[in-house]
Amino acid sequence: MGRNVVRSCLRGSLLKGEKLLKHCDSVRVAGALGLFASIASAGCSTTVAPTDGGIDASSDAQVAGDAPIAVDAPVTGDAGGASALLLGMTLHLENKTFDKTYFTSLDTFAKTFESHGGRLTFEPRDSCVSAAAGPPALFDWKALEARGHSVGSHAAIGGVDVTTVQQFTAQAKMRYEQLSPSVNRLDHISGNCGNVDWVKGVTEAGFTATTAATVLCFYGMPADSRPAEYKNLSCKGSTDPVCHTSYPIELAQRLHPWRVASSATWLTDDKNGKLVIIPGSGTLPCLEEEATNPGTTLPTCSLTKEDVTRAMAELDAAIALRDPNKLNTFYWVWGSWSISSQEQAILDSFLSEVDKRVAKGQIKWSSIGSMLDAYAEWEKTHR
Repeated sequence: MGRNVVRSCLRGSLLKGEKLLKHCDSVRVAGALGLFASIASAGCSTTVAPTDGGIDASSDAQVAGDAPIAVDAPVTGDAGGASALLLGMTLHLENKTFDKTYFTSLDTFAKTFESHGGRLTFEPRDSCVSAAAGPPALFDWKALEARGHSVGSHAAIGGVDVTTVQQFTAQAKMRYEQLSPSVNRLDHISGNCGNVDWVKGVTEAGFTATTAATVLCFYGMPADSRPAEYKNLSCKGSTDPVCHTSYPIELAQRLHPWRVASSATWLTDDKNGKLVIIPGSGTLPCLEEEATNPGTTLPTCSLTKEDVTRAMAELDAAIALRDPNKLNTFYWVWGSWSISSQEQAILDSFLSEVDKRVAKGQIKWSSIGSMLDAYAEWEKTHR
């Protein structure tokens, strides 16, 4: 398999190397990723050059701009001068008992990341927002923002059933108006795709960006405009394993934000679009389950050493795929967030591994808000 990666690289693309994540065990993945990272440092190109922006529905190739200037200061290493990869993690705060103990644990979790220079993005559901606000008030989102984190809405609206834009917009606006008084800045929403023009709905509600796009987002696109494998998409609901899968599927296409004008064309970068999509990757504590049981209903996951191994392999692949002409972003989701004492030691090992890559200048911790700021700067010189 290593020889196949070499041949692919010599043809001018490392993109196929990431498919190892889907077919190899973690040890072979780490070795293969190290191989093509070394090849990249020797001068092999890691850039794919589609011609028209966005993600082509037939080829799944994405581009977001064309000028050769990076946002961050360039770093040397295996990406041939690409800027540091902006690394983040979003926490979906849902399906838990939101009491003082929960919020204390959440604050401790944030401080753990802060001790490593980490920046998080918190995305509470409406029930979490209500519990935090009280009375009695249990949590201060603005205090988290002051410490460098971001807050957005995990809306849990939309779905597979047809709804009107007016109804959908009203739901999104309720989420915006509920959370906005509790934060200093509210840009983004997640859990917002459905059988409606969800781009129009969330932008009219006040949001300017969305995270954690999934296959469910194709319900807002005409069937004949979708990639071939999704033309006959049929999911039982928004949490159906197929529809709940992160999209784009290919890692190389999840590393750069793009701007969209409508859900019918959400794979196409449009400089005049009102919504920025920052694509995300899998759920950190479920990476092992997602890899070994694809297409099945996932259990409640716990963070394990196997998850960390897969996370680092994917992160190293993302580092190797940085593009000096684009803003490079990458983040995992932590769905239905909570953490046990048994998981804390695993989390510490995860953060220590990330520290090594930060020290090399390959990655930089970033909240979604900071990624949006960086994207706005990138657009000034690339549009």
